[in-house]
Amino acid sequence: MLLELGLENFILFKKVSLCLSSGLTVLTGETGAGKSLLVQALKLILGARADLQQIRIGTKQALVQAVFEASPEIRGQLEDMGISCDDELVIRRTVPQTGRGRIYVNGAIVSLQDLRQIVSGLASLAGQHEYQELLRRKRHGPWLDRFSGLGHKVDQITSLYQEVKGLQTDLQRATAAKEEAAEEVDRLRQEAQKIDGIAPKPGEEERLEHELKVLKAAEALRNLGDNCYRILYADKGSILEKLASCRQDLKHMAGLDPTLEKTVKELDTVAYQAEEVAWTVRDYIHGLPTDLSKLEQIEERIYGLRELKRHFGSTIENVLAYRNDIEIKLTTLYESGDRIENLKTRLEEKEKELVNAASDLSKKRRQGAKKLSRAIKAELSDLKLAKTDFMVDVQATESPIAPDVGPRGLDKVQFLFSPNVGQPLRPLASIASGGELSRVMLALRAALARQAGIETIVFDEIDAGIGGEVAEKVGFKLKALSSFGQVVTITHFPQIAARGDHHIALEKVVKGDKTAIVIREVEGNQRLEELTRMLGGDRETARAYAGKLLAGSKVQGSGVQGSPKI
Repeated sequence: MLLELGLENFILFKKVSLCLSSGLTVLTGETGAGKSLLVQALKLILGARADLQQIRIGTKQALVQAVFEASPEIRGQLEDMGISCDDELVIRRTVPQTGRGRIYVNGAIVSLQDLRQIVSGLASLAGQHEYQELLRRKRHGPWLDRFSGLGHKVDQITSLYQEVKGLQTDLQRATAAKEEAAEEVDRLRQEAQKIDGIAPKPGEEERLEHELKVLKAAEALRNLGDNCYRILYADKGSILEKLASCRQDLKHMAGLDPTLEKTVKELDTVAYQAEEVAWTVRDYIHGLPTDLSKLEQIEERIYGLRELKRHFGSTIENVLAYRNDIEIKLTTLYESGDRIENLKTRLEEKEKELVNAASDLSKKRRQGAKKLSRAIKAELSDLKLAKTDFMVDVQATESPIAPDVGPRGLDKVQFLFSPNVGQPLRPLASIASGGELSRVMLALRAALARQAGIETIVFDEIDAGIGGEVAEKVGFKLKALSSFGQVVTITHFPQIAARGDHHIALEKVVKGDKTAIVIREVEGNQRLEELTRMLGGDRETARAYAGKLLAGSKVQGSGVQGSPKI
């Protein structure tokens, strides 16, 4: 329920706060008094886009704020969004001159899309062709489902439909992959053969490059090594011979001075190390390759390894990893045939389940359509449309297959209407007048209220295009409808205004060079005066009739407190 609507610097409103209650609230005032501006403000709360023209002239920012009772469903929804909520839901929208407005829900900034999701079940607007979803055929089905209590069935269909679509997508992809598999298998096999033909090993390239370098320098290494070996060991007067001679002299010196014993030992170590180096060089020379034909083999091997890296990876390790991936891909491609058959089986089962569920839903919709048709016709009869005809038409394929089923089932639902006896039923949007359309909307809301209650409904001049006698019937219907939920209506008819539980009047006033709108709740004699103004004509006659309307409203009200007739 909408508890409060606050406006600040909104068009002609400077700063007002409108408190609302349960039951029927009527808003009245002269034409142009600002009643439609309240509807604009409520549209902002319900997710309409803001307009800079809504900012009061001479101010920098407009503000619209609404307070709703927070149902358990709303509290749960907000908690899922990370927004705290106790008993009240506060929605606040700013419209600054900069054009960069903000939307706050319980103090948290949200997007326009989030706002629309939050308020979708809180309130609705019913007016002449705007927010008049009777003209939108795609809304007829959901209204029928709501009346018939089929929401859970529709959810089941939607879930099955999404599963079928998912399986169809998987099957298409698997089939396409299979068609491409032959070429893919050939390509992967060729790549595998190329890698296996060279059979690279980790670290092999570095080893071969070193071996190639040595092989190219073998002759130079042999000459240098041989020279080194001769100087150290083989030639007459080699370093080792000279070290031996030096050792004899040093040893004789140590015999004369024992402090040189340590030096003798150090020289022995040097001689030993020189001898080790000489033998190592000798063995290295003997191990150098003499067959240069291996040079070409190594170069070819290195070229082959580099070709693999150019095609399959920056390192030999990456090439080997890619070879492993090839094996996995080949295994997957070989198994794709089994997966396709499995997907086909699952899809056939799920499509059969979908068609059966949709057929069952269609049957229940046709049953519900008859009940809703009768209910709306009864309501229309109360609204002085007894000679009109109304039918909820449900069309579906007789022997459906899976492609016939959509996310909401098989059926195409449409409201058909005949305004006069003898005229055929036709789509409602094409033939109903404004007055008839508003009454059909009221009849539909009344029928739905019996089944599931109502949210806050704002009727924007639902009395347009009707006469005084019909207005009285509409007033009774709105009064009865309000016992199922909160109803707010803008009206120019005193017959409707008299039925309100709460009466709010709007008046446009001029102060200096500025125009403002004043909102006041009228009670007692003030209400009598407002109805008299609305009636017009002779004041005494109008006042007397206004008194009768109010008195009749009290009598009618006492009869609808428990279980009103709708």
